[in-house]
Amino acid sequence: MFQQICKRLIRSGWIVTPNAKYKNYVMSDVLAQIERECEKFCAVPRVPPQKVTIMGAGSDIGRITSLFLKQQKVIKTLTLYDDEPEACVLGVASDIAHIDTSTEVEAYQGHVHLKDALHDSDVVLICGGYYAMPPCCNVLDRDLFFKNMERVRIACIACARFSPHAVLAIQTPPVDCNFSLCMNTLKLIGVYDKRRLLGVNAISSMRANQLFCSLTGKDPSTSHMPVVCGTGRCTRVPVFSMGKAGNFPQTQVECLTKLVREAEEIICKVKGDGQQGHLSVGFSTARFVINIMKGLFEKPTFIDSALVEQEDPKKCYDMHICATPITIGKGGIVQYAVPTLNEIETRQLEKSKCDLEDMINLGRCYAVGEEYYLHSCKICTCPTPTCDICTPKSDGQKRLKNK
Repeated sequence: MFQQICKRLIRSGWIVTPNAKYKNYVMSDVLAQIERECEKFCAVPRVPPQKVTIMGAGSDIGRITSLFLKQQKVIKTLTLYDDEPEACVLGVASDIAHIDTSTEVEAYQGHVHLKDALHDSDVVLICGGYYAMPPCCNVLDRDLFFKNMERVRIACIACARFSPHAVLAIQTPPVDCNFSLCMNTLKLIGVYDKRRLLGVNAISSMRANQLFCSLTGKDPSTSHMPVVCGTGRCTRVPVFSMGKAGNFPQTQVECLTKLVREAEEIICKVKGDGQQGHLSVGFSTARFVINIMKGLFEKPTFIDSALVEQEDPKKCYDMHICATPITIGKGGIVQYAVPTLNEIETRQLEKSKCDLEDMINLGRCYAVGEEYYLHSCKICTCPTPTCDICTPKSDGQKRLKNK
């Protein structure tokens, strides 16, 4: 089989053989190219490189994530990539490389180095881009998507070309839209595997767990708080009923849910410097990637919440794409866990479905080239102009209730 592959590669003209006259091909470019092509026919790499590539590593989130990943033994090679010159990713890599751990650090700047950055990657994290700045409530996820979709699409196409077997984790906001963009882009290219595409929702579950444990006095390291539905401000649904700490009053559940959904805006106001919680987001993203690597190379690992395409939508609130707890194994996602919701959480989920479906449809339309239309559930059909959907309300103004 090896000889057949070599002959096919030479006939197709894929291999440039400037040193073909030499009999010894050891360490030659020819052998290196043959090895890359042979790996495509192997279900499992012969020697797992245990490599993580961070695309957007020069961003605030990327730098913090890189700092934590450099300390993990399960990662043998940490590759930092950024296409923005002002991100100074080479300087970031040089700084992080001084940390005395066994993880090797590589750095690549610019699109011409995409192939080298992604080659042999086991996990690719797409992060960075524009983030919602204060006043956060005036920045729509739709507007944020238009600013970030080009870089996410380019990164997705590059991953499909140079590392089709890698687990792809999407962290660039809005994750709901960009996940759909990548999913449909990979489908068009023909390399989509729903077990290997995840939307990072780690920050939502981490915040929900910390808030819950702060009130109940439980140890956060032994507690898990899933967040279902989506990753955006209007689509996060924390499942506090999984905490098993007695029955929370409805007022407390609604208050905690609001804190989880508006956490970015709260941090913006408290910090006062026009920045979000990059430290907590970077830490949660790093833990998300570490869990993926441990699941791939050590043992099946549980992740509190990730936006994924569900195996059976009927078992997941009749939702085709939904954030739920998952288990990562050697082939990617090996198990989907769907929490049971109480009455309050079920109502919150039903209200959030509309926004999630609209965001997923937005990403799909820009991936396949269709014209986008606002989701029908977001268009108000009330005969009067005073319904709580049509009329914007201030923070202190009570919403009118439909009778």
